[in-house]
Amino acid sequence: MTSTKTKSKPGTKPGTHHLDRRAGRILTEHLSEGPDDELLDTAAVASWLGVSVQWLILLRGKGEGPRYSRLSPKIVKYKRGEIKKWLRSRELTHTGERLR
Repeated sequence: MTSTKTKSKPGTKPGTHHLDRRAGRILTEHLSEGPDDELLDTAAVASWLGVSVQWLILLRGKGEGPRYSRLSPKIVKYKRGEIKKWLRSRELTHTGERLR
């Protein structure tokens, strides 16, 4: 019998996506300034994080991205504070964390 390991895809766990290495820097950039309850659209969040809109849509579908609000079938908004909280959860303190 052979055992098969399920390989996690990049971005599903902290330490597995290129964004994780930049999480701390993204948190300190000027775009992180503003009230935590400010609503941002998907394009603004994607630009802030340096990822594509499609990537955020994929994370929403998997339930792995930052918390969001669906205001209508076509309107999704993210609270700035939720983006910051999600980034903090993805920050690494040392390189060994990526290996877990």
